[in-house]
Amino acid sequence: MKETVLAFPSKNSIEKVATFIAMLNQHASSHIGYCGKMQEEIASSLKNDLTDVPFEKAFIVAYEGEILVGVIGFDADFENKSAEIWGPFIATNHEEQVPLMFEKMLSVLPSMVEKLCMFPNKENKMATSLAVKYDFSKKSEQAILIMERKNFLSSQSSMLPTLPVQFYGEMARLHDLAFPGTYYNGEQIIRRMNDHRKVFFYEKDDIFAGYIYVEVEPEFSEASIEFFAVDERFRGKGIGAELLNGAIAWIYSFKEMEKLQLCVDATNNHALKLYRKSGFNLTNELHFFEKKLKVHV
Repeated sequence: MKETVLAFPSKNSIEKVATFIAMLNQHASSHIGYCGKMQEEIASSLKNDLTDVPFEKAFIVAYEGEILVGVIGFDADFENKSAEIWGPFIATNHEEQVPLMFEKMLSVLPSMVEKLCMFPNKENKMATSLAVKYDFSKKSEQAILIMERKNFLSSQSSMLPTLPVQFYGEMARLHDLAFPGTYYNGEQIIRRMNDHRKVFFYEKDDIFAGYIYVEVEPEFSEASIEFFAVDERFRGKGIGAELLNGAIAWIYSFKEMEKLQLCVDATNNHALKLYRKSGFNLTNELHFFEKKLKVHV
């Protein structure tokens, strides 16, 4: 039996690592929520999105001879002093390597990272066990829903304005109140906004009443509704449905888009009912874990 070797990956191994992740991330038992399922999308993220710590310094790979059998890594955000864990992704019969890979990854984590996050499928027992072993706290349970273009009635939608600067503070306040401890806070969402990441809002009587945050990746034919919330003063007036339908209409303005997904608190029965009424179907349920590495006195 060949020895399993842990190492940093080379930059030119991105395609191979992306293929390995894509293969395992198709299955609920090894699924990690923010890693993607398409090889091309994952490779693009590894090349272009790991800006604070590059791929070849942020990931640990396990090889048995010439065969890749394990991957784990992190996506660091120095400004937010946090890192999202990618993995563990491990081949069958090599599960004993997971704690070793995780420890090696921790040993190269930059000192400015004070918080680790994990977002595994609830069926991913390996990742959940890892979170428990290393004293992560479960912050929320999330449901992933999917809608196909054919199930959306464009006649239901209306144009929505994008979030203006004067409402940045209101949007961040509402988001952090509605989604405490989730994977993007309000300020992070505002920093992420660009041509393919939009925050739309609803104004009622000159008051900020609600928002919805949407991401599209036309090159990969993928889109997601990440968050949306309505101020409690304006609930029950159909604003949530208008925000949702307007965001969906924007997503489907990209001809490449054939389906979209969203993530919602699995205990939010009102939201789940609204999404299903709009044509969404439940596909996965995930758990969001967090671990603080440093305690400020």
